[in-house]
Amino acid sequence: MKQLYLVTDKEQLQLYQDFLIHHQEKWQSYIHYLKKNYQVTDLPQAILWTDLETATKILRDCPIPAYTNEVRMVMTPEIEVWKSIYLRQLEDYPISPETKEIATYYSSLSDRHLLQIIGHELAHQSDCFLDYEEETMWFEEGMVEYISRCYFLSDQEFEAEKRVNEQLVQLFQAQNGYHPLSEFGKATYQGNYASIFYKYWRSFLAIDFLVQRFGSISAVFADYHRWNDEGRPVDLLTWFNLRI
Repeated sequence: MKQLYLVTDKEQLQLYQDFLIHHQEKWQSYIHYLKKNYQVTDLPQAILWTDLETATKILRDCPIPAYTNEVRMVMTPEIEVWKSIYLRQLEDYPISPETKEIATYYSSLSDRHLLQIIGHELAHQSDCFLDYEEETMWFEEGMVEYISRCYFLSDQEFEAEKRVNEQLVQLFQAQNGYHPLSEFGKATYQGNYASIFYKYWRSFLAIDFLVQRFGSISAVFADYHRWNDEGRPVDLLTWFNLRI
């Protein structure tokens, strides 16, 4: 993959290049892991490293500064930007011990979480997934989040992230009611950050539940493909008997 930079000044260019040089071996090893374990054969032709405004307003109207397709991946490699985005999930909730705990967690994120975001986007290239359809979007988004977290985060970090996700899901549902995973789709990105990440975190938690039930990621994928091979007799949520 080519490494491209769309920056506003030399300082920003240096910042992004330093991040790439410092962490390149780690995410290159991750790519090898994806190819070995998750049928990743083709990668985007380039990664475009750029800032928040360029990623979310100029290149694409999208509130999240990380996204990919077969041609290019876009990523903002600034941990302070991501801390701010995640903290904005709390804007509509009153201050409580729970929200303070969540805020403390997000304020302490490290570059490992940036690598996990990159890993999330690269895992979308897996041929283990069926065609990307809104019907199964929750499965793919939850699975790439799960795979990348397992790889880049320690066991303690994984569990801390999971706990925060569970808390945010509970906060959102207490205020806005329950929303089924089948609603994950293009309209997801028209909401605020709490609404957007609610769907991502629930998808991750669904995959975490399935991995615990089936015993491994590969076993979950096997049942997912059996659903497809048998002609998709019911929707995927019903197939997995998911009621979370």
